[in-house]
Amino acid sequence: MNNYGKTLKKIRVGKGFSQKYVSNNICTQGNFSKFELGENKDIKHSTLSEFLVRIETSYEEFKYIDNGYIMPLRDEIITNFYNQTYNNSENLLQLQGSCILFLKEFPDDHLINKIFIIIKSLTILANTNDFHSAKLLAEPIWTELSRRDDLYLSDIFLLNSILYIFPIETAVEMKKFAFRHIEKYKNFQNINRIKINFLINLSLLYLKNHDYHMALKQLENSIELCKIEKLFINLSICYIRKGICLNNLGHCGLYWQTKGMNMLEVLDEIELLSILETEIDKYSN
Repeated sequence: MNNYGKTLKKIRVGKGFSQKYVSNNICTQGNFSKFELGENKDIKHSTLSEFLVRIETSYEEFKYIDNGYIMPLRDEIITNFYNQTYNNSENLLQLQGSCILFLKEFPDDHLINKIFIIIKSLTILANTNDFHSAKLLAEPIWTELSRRDDLYLSDIFLLNSILYIFPIETAVEMKKFAFRHIEKYKNFQNINRIKINFLINLSLLYLKNHDYHMALKQLENSIELCKIEKLFINLSICYIRKGICLNNLGHCGLYWQTKGMNMLEVLDEIELLSILETEIDKYSN
């Protein structure tokens, strides 16, 4: 918390709050003044949280300001990794470089090490389509997570990112395992996004196994969630794959394919559109 006092003072003064108001019933004004001056560095995190409530600032925003209005590298890696809609080789390469840079300074960060391994695994898939080699890298992560009694959000995100690498039976087990633990986060922010990613990834595995009924089931569930969250890129993927499923089940899926492709064109997602056009060709009767 070396710079936290200085950053808190900057926000406090900028918002026009007095030291007396921010410190009232939390600590003495003298101790608060020392904290702002950097003379008192033993402030508890719970106390800092109370200060932040007073100055109407979230901890995430506070850290961002404290870091010079730049997202810390660790947060940047995690955010970019979790927000990957599909495996883009260039994005994976950038993420890999960021992990290497971070791990040089913090080699014992377990989460970033796991993300780094998964990125290497996904890069193999993106460049060579070698599922066996990709699975060998990712398997220890699944083994570790599968033995836990409780999963937390970072664990659930990791599971989703390796789901596609494994055979359908294992992927279904992963999804069921993750969704049991997702339930406790049902009121947490953006939890539907991770559900959507699980369902979309699983739909592709069912497509690869020509199980169009089960693929369609994942997609229909995902479509409802995409509409709630207004995730239009994800929704377009679902529409296109829904069209593929319907075509293979003896119905006309052209309407849904066209709808999804038009959405991607409007969103200027040309690379993703190309990938999904390849899927249409690959899984068409």
